[in-house]
Amino acid sequence: MEDFIEETFSTLDQYYPGSKRKRRETKEKPKVESKTWDARPSMKPLPNGQEVEMFTLGALAEAIGRSAITVRTWTLEGVFPKSPYRLPPVSGTDGKVREGRRLYTRPMIEAAVEVFDKHGLLHLDRVEWSNHKKVTLELSEMWAKIRESEMQTNAE
Repeated sequence: MEDFIEETFSTLDQYYPGSKRKRRETKEKPKVESKTWDARPSMKPLPNGQEVEMFTLGALAEAIGRSAITVRTWTLEGVFPKSPYRLPPVSGTDGKVREGRRLYTRPMIEAAVEVFDKHGLLHLDRVEWSNHKKVTLELSEMWAKIRESEMQTNAE
């Protein structure tokens, strides 16, 4: 009896149920190295001529454990500081001019991670900004100091 059952169900994994069409062979997906937020920096010159590593909004969002849309929304609502660096505006195919990408330096992203971690916001699903107004102020102040130090490096 066991042979009959094994023989009957032996092709179960080979064909789609109720069909004579064979299933595709499953291929193992290659292991993707874990990406970190700082995997793809680009070197950009500051107005003072100094070249620094710049990262996009997506890298900042990944570093603080949020989506890029969330960070953009927070910026529009005024609860997250605006990026002090942007690429030049871009003309779209529809003729509209769009603002350039937001850029952040490594120290700025590290400061954001530090502030979020300090206030326990890194692993929360939702941030209730009415309870965390200090985060915005603290991050704005840190970014202003970082930008000031970046601009003074070669100016002196």
